[in-house]
Amino acid sequence: MKQVQNYILLFSLVVLFIFAGCGDNNKADDLLQVKCGKNSEAFFKKSYDAVYSGFYASHYNKKRNKCYMLFYNPVTKRKILYDVDKANLRGMFSHDGVYCFVYEKKCKTEKEWDKLVEPYMQE
Repeated sequence: MKQVQNYILLFSLVVLFIFAGCGDNNKADDLLQVKCGKNSEAFFKKSYDAVYSGFYASHYNKKRNKCYMLFYNPVTKRKILYDVDKANLRGMFSHDGVYCFVYEKKCKTEKEWDKLVEPYMQE
């Protein structure tokens, strides 16, 4: 697990260096992305590391000015979307059909859930 987190941090730093010469706005965005990654790692460790196995990805959404974390637990087969800065659950999908929502929008399938989460994790 620690190795996966190190790869995520390394990837974030590589992206930061690639775009370092692209102007001040890009530098600020890259720094926010790195900060989001660090905050997500801390949130994950505090909320899940000792209790659950799983994987996460973080993304700073410039349009919404928010840091999101997408968590996946392969044992329970749940996907969870968090607003990291507020430590709020924003969406959840479970394969048993009990949960399927992103913010106020409901869904019925994993494909629908993935589509609803996409704008938060890619913009």
